[in-house]
Amino acid sequence: MVINSKGSAKVAHRLPFKIHRELKSILDDKTIEVTKLGSGDLMIELKLNNQAKRLGAIVTFLDIPVSVSPHKSLNSSKGVIRSCDLQCCSEEEMVEELSSVTQTRRIKVCQS
Repeated sequence: MVINSKGSAKVAHRLPFKIHRELKSILDDKTIEVTKLGSGDLMIELKLNNQAKRLGAIVTFLDIPVSVSPHKSLNSSKGVIRSCDLQCCSEEEMVEELSSVTQTRRIKVCQS
């Protein structure tokens, strides 16, 4: 999850002790991973879904207005599905039918 600052004050510029104490009070866990991003936001690695719900519900963090959202690229993966049975299936149909798939792209292979 990423804690994004809404105003000019950045959450990552607060004292690390205050950040840790605030996260501990929200998440009830000492062993979370926190990374300061170059944008001044905080990336929080969570272990449990209920932690994500609790963190997602906050609107201020250390008196700074924030929004909390999943990280855009770390919560996804890429893969290749190779199947002759899907040749007649459109890319849109694959996205609809495969759970948690957000994008497909057909790769054409030239055989010589």
